[in-house]
Order: sequence, then C-alpha cells, then structure tokens
Amino acid sequence: MRSLITHFNLWLSRNVFLLIVLAALHLLFFLLAMKYNHIAFSVDSVDYLHQATNLKAHGSWYAGDWDMPHDDTMYSRRPPLYAIFLFLIQFISTNTFFALAIQNIISVFSLILCCFLFWQLTGIRPVKRWLALLPLLFFPTQFIYANMVMADVLFQFFLILALIFFHHSIRDAKAFLGFCICITLAILTKPVLYLFSVAVPVIALLFYTKKIFHLREVLISLLPLAVVISMSAYNYHVTGYFHYSTVNEKYFSEYGAYLAVGERGNALAQAKIDSVVQVARQQPDLKSYSDMLMRESFKLVKENKARFVWAQLKGMVYFFTDHGRFDLMAFFVNPDYVQERGWKYYYAQNGISGVVDYVKTFNPMMVLYLGLTALFNIFIFYCLIRFLFARNIAIPDRIVFLILIAYIVIFTGVVGCSRYRMAIFPILWMSYIWFLSARGKHATGETHSAETPQATD
Repeated sequence: MRSLITHFNLWLSRNVFLLIVLAALHLLFFLLAMKYNHIAFSVDSVDYLHQATNLKAHGSWYAGDWDMPHDDTMYSRRPPLYAIFLFLIQFISTNTFFALAIQNIISVFSLILCCFLFWQLTGIRPVKRWLALLPLLFFPTQFIYANMVMADVLFQFFLILALIFFHHSIRDAKAFLGFCICITLAILTKPVLYLFSVAVPVIALLFYTKKIFHLREVLISLLPLAVVISMSAYNYHVTGYFHYSTVNEKYFSEYGAYLAVGERGNALAQAKIDSVVQVARQQPDLKSYSDMLMRESFKLVKENKARFVWAQLKGMVYFFTDHGRFDLMAFFVNPDYVQERGWKYYYAQNGISGVVDYVKTFNPMMVLYLGLTALFNIFIFYCLIRFLFARNIAIPDRIVFLILIAYIVIFTGVVGCSRYRMAIFPILWMSYIWFLSARGKHATGETHSAETPQATD
C-alpha cells in the first residue's frame, strides 16, 4: 500500500497539467449546475435524499417519505452507501451544492486515478496531452452526473480503485483485499453490481490455479458475496423477503418486459406492464409481489423472445454509442426531461422527410455535436477492442477489464445509455490513450523502472 501511494505521488507530481484541466472542466459544470439548478431527478435523487433524511431521523435507509404510508419495496430499493455519503456530508453542510462540490472532487480524483492506472499498466503517457483529453469533450455525462444527486460518480470511483488494487495484486497478492473491499463498496452503492460478487471468487480461483494468488486470496474473494448475503438477510428481517434490492424487479418489468412487448410509448406495451404491476400490487406481502411481478414479466419476455433479444442487442450497442442527449437535456433543460416523440415516430408519419423536419427542430450545433459524439464513441469502441488484445498489457488485467465490461454491458441490457457507461469510462479512456501511444508512439521518458511496475504478459 505504501509503495502504491509513493508511485501515485511520483506520477501526480509530473501531471499537474492534467489535474488543472480536469479541475477547470468540473468547475465549469459546477457553475452551470448552480445557474440552472437542475441537480435532482424526481425518482432516483428523491429516493437518495429520503434515505439520507431517514438515516438521520430514524436510523433506516428506507428510500421513501417516512411520513407517508410505507411501501415495502422502498426498504431495499437503494443500497445504503450513497445515502450514507450524503448523510455524513450533511454534518458539515446541509446545502446540496456542498455535496455536489465533494462529488466533483471525487470525479476529478477518479479520472486522475484512471490515468495513473494507465501509467502503471504501460509506464507511458502521451506527449500530445490535449489530444489525450478529447474523450472528455465527447463525454459530458461525466461532468453532468458529478453535479446531480446521483450515485454514479461514487460508483465509478470505487470501480477504478478496485482496478488499481487488482493490478497491484498481480505482484503483491495482499493487495487483492483492497480490490474486494472496493468491489463491496461499489455493490453497496449501486445494486446493478451485486451479482458480480459471484464473479469475484471465480476470478480468484482462476488466478489461484495460475499460482498468482494463494488460498488466502480465494477466501478473501468471498467478502463481496458475504456482504450481499448479509444485506439480503437484513432485508428478509425487515420485509420477510430474502433479496438484495427491489430495483431489480422494477428494472426487469418496466424495461425488459416492456421492450419485449413494444417500443417506448407503445400504448399496448404500457397497458400490459401496468396490468402486471397492478396484479402484483394486490399480493399480500413483498415476496408474493416480487414473485408475481417477475413471473408475469418473464412470461411476457418468453412470449416475445425475438423482440426481447433484439432489444437487448440494441441496448448493448447503445451502451457504447449513445451520444448522451438525454443527459444534456436533463442538465440544461429539465432533470425529468421525457422525449414524447422521437425520429421513429416522424419516420412512420412522413418517411425521410419527416425525420429531416424533426432534426430541423434542434439547434444545428447540437446536432453536429451529437453526431460527432456518436462517431467518436464508435472509434473509442474500436480502441477498446484493440486495448483488450494489447500484448503489452498484463493478461490478468485484461481479463478483469473484460469481465467487468461484459458484466456491466449485459446487466444494464435493454437500457444501454451513456450514464451506465460511466462505470467503465475509465477503461474506455485508457483504451484511447493506449491507442494514441501505440499508433503515434508519443511517449515521454517515463519508462518502466523499479518505481514503475512493468506490465507482464
């Protein structure tokens, strides 16, 4: 751990320029957030704020309004860590913008750690530093969610820390404990990662067979799973239903099953999902409600398998290519922005001319920016594929990168969007920097030494 901190301090002293630029970009968006005040979604953000309030007043992370009739689904809707983060900050200041200021600092630190990990992986950094920052200009989502009451920045921070600890564990297996702790904290921040607790022991066993890890690391790898089981047991104690988070049922019914039946805005699809939810709501307890909701949702998916698979595949493509227009509209226009009609509607009405008329309703510069962003995202995906096969990056690192990426892409599924891409944006950015370094060979004199662990293959 001490050597890792020493390496980081050495690297940071040579990259003050990067720190200044990242701080300036975050400050710009922070000032915009203060101007527009679009910092909270009516669903997610309100849940987190309720949790923070309930922690302080009642010692519970119930995500609903405590003074209203209680809804059992809200006891486990959100894991507690982000609410604890807000709760602790409120001891210093109850001003929400103070919490956002801390989030901006965390976001800056996450991106700094991303570049530090790249140095650890390769021992190089591009000379053309402005060019290396290009992905940030095409990923405003990073700065937008640093200025919203949302858990995504904290989630990203724990994941990049986990990857740093894993890389260090290749040479010092004891660092694997840091990886497991960070993955556990990420699971306690966003429920999407809870099944990754099963992947961690698999990773440990794989590297145990390769004699990289010892039996101690295999046992340590059970930590995330133990926390998931403990949380599920606690939820059973409170609600009578052994589960990690009710957001999974909500996600699968309102997105997975919905898109299996029809496109967003389809009245028939909405009616079917509303009917399923209504029947589930009539059940006597949370377990019966969840079982009914999942059973009926699976039935809709089974009846529309081809459409669901197509929606899943499209979602996985959108995950990598989404230009983030929703995020921009949420930040600059309305945090609960909903697009009533998209290009598909106008195409169905008037064909290509309808789409052209629809596009004309947008600011031309915005259309140009979104188009360039989508193209750049495709290029970044190409860089990622090359990066995952880079022979100068240690195989264990590439394996863990691939497992984490595949997990996030698959489990965010049909709702692939730029916000979910935040979780792996550090890997995407490293892929781009690697491509610059590999193609242009723009590197400084920072080569592998006793102070910079060399990647092995």
